[in-house]
Order: sequence, then structure tokens, then C-alpha cells
Amino acid sequence: MFIYQLPISKIHLFNIVVQVAFDYVLVKTCGWNAFWYLIASSFLAGSLHPCAGHFIAEHYVFERQPPEAHTDAATAAAMKLAPPPETFSYYGPLNFFTYNVGLHNEHHDFPAVPWTRLWEVNRIAKEFYDPLPQHRSWVGVIWQFIWDKEVGMWCRVKRAEGGRKVGGGNGPQCVQAGWKEEELGANEASSIPGVK
Repeated sequence: MFIYQLPISKIHLFNIVVQVAFDYVLVKTCGWNAFWYLIASSFLAGSLHPCAGHFIAEHYVFERQPPEAHTDAATAAAMKLAPPPETFSYYGPLNFFTYNVGLHNEHHDFPAVPWTRLWEVNRIAKEFYDPLPQHRSWVGVIWQFIWDKEVGMWCRVKRAEGGRKVGGGNGPQCVQAGWKEEELGANEASSIPGVK
């Protein structure tokens, strides 16, 4: 299920030591209730909190997003032939509270642009971003992720051999057509007990 596992380094071990030391000091000075408060708030922030929808919206494939909802008929017809997008953007008001993380396509296209300028990137290149499928609501993303049988943990793009440019090049990592079935992870459901 994990796309890429990072090797454990000294900085990871340092992080663990700092976290354990902080937790120890917190429990000694404020008691166990403060510790459990941080644990509970972490679970809320990463689960049903509306802003947590951005983790799912940015990294899971939602093929059921109709391209017709975002563009004219000719572009919608062309988009039906294109492979599903690897990530989706969200242009709603919660971006104000999350440092514009919803402008995910813009961020991946121009990673060196600071979050304060991503709306300007969107404005300048509107003709490229408007036709792309997008999420209207992070709450709706969470709802669809939980209740829609076609969307779930197996709906991620996985790239073999460190990735490739879709439709480009002639090397062994490049394919002339869109995503392969195994890259979409659609067949993972059969290997996860209780899924689908």
C-alpha cells in the first residue's frame, strides 16, 4: 500500500528521541490528560476533520469526477480519452486555513513557487487548470472515500521503477499510452482482506 518507503536515517532517529523526550516532559509537568489530548487531537486532525480531506483529495484517484462539470463539451470529450489525473486540486475557502495546500496541481507543476503565490500561478495559467477535474469540498471527499465502493485505499497511482513521464520518451520506464492497470492500484483490493 505504501508507494515509496524512505530509509531510516539519523534525522529520523533524532526526531524519535526528541518526541519521546517532549512527551516525557509533558506527562511529568502537565499529567497524562495533556498527553491523551495531543493523541486524540492528532487522530481527529487526520481523520474526520474537514481539513483532513486534503490528504485524500491530493493523493487518491477519483475517476468519477465528471470532466463535463468543469469545461466545454469539446475539451470534456478529449479529457475522457486522457488517463485519470494523478492528483486533484481544491479551490475552496479552506485553503485560507491550510496555506493553499488545495492548489495541489499548481504546487506540483511549480514546486519552487511559495504557497503565498499559488493563486497567482492559477490565475496566469487558468486555461490549463480550469479543465482539470477538481474537488469542490474536502468534506465531500471524505464522504465519498468512506461510502463509495469505487473509491478507497486501493485508488492510488503507483509508479514502478521510480516513476515515468506518461506518454513520453521511448525508454523502458516510458509508455506511449496512459497509466497501466497495476500503476493505478485498482487490483490491490483483492490482496487487502475485507476490501470491496
